[in-house]
Amino acid sequence: MEIILSKVKSVLRAGGPARVLAAAGVAALVALRCSDAGAPPSQGPARAIASDQELFALITVASPFVEYPLFPGVDSVASGTLNGSGAHQPLVRVSLNTPALGSLTSDTLQSGTAFARGSVIVKEIREGGVTTLLAVMAKEPGSPEAAGGWLWAEYKPDGTVVASILARGAGCVPCHSREQGPRNDLVRTFERRRP
Repeated sequence: MEIILSKVKSVLRAGGPARVLAAAGVAALVALRCSDAGAPPSQGPARAIASDQELFALITVASPFVEYPLFPGVDSVASGTLNGSGAHQPLVRVSLNTPALGSLTSDTLQSGTAFARGSVIVKEIREGGVTTLLAVMAKEPGSPEAAGGWLWAEYKPDGTVVASILARGAGCVPCHSREQGPRNDLVRTFERRRP
């Protein structure tokens, strides 16, 4: 917890509205974890993420997505679109946190299973070598904002919300429900795997 608090302090010193919002979200997550002192460890936050700011803070400060491993079997930067979707072009880079990676067996989601609660998958949409958008899926099946067990959000790199978790994946779930999505817990990145 001391590490997280020191990150919050350094973010606050750096300033900027997105950084302050991210630090506030991390502080809220820390407070929730402190209230559960003595509880058994879980794979995710003590309670469901309740705001866009909390989710952005999770992926940028508490558990930075830049430290996540790449999605297994997928090129570090992939081009093209998936069948039935014009979203997220021209290039994407997909990474996932430890709980998400731990949900896979031999780099595959086994039939009839789902990603673990607390799993986070981040897709960076890149143009000219620069990330222009972050598309985030966070597995929170108990959240009232979840659709298909996931929170869905999109952010500009500075934290500006493009698609809110409050929309319950309205612009995301229809595409993620196509092709291999339903058999892979709505994660279509498996379709980008190298042959």
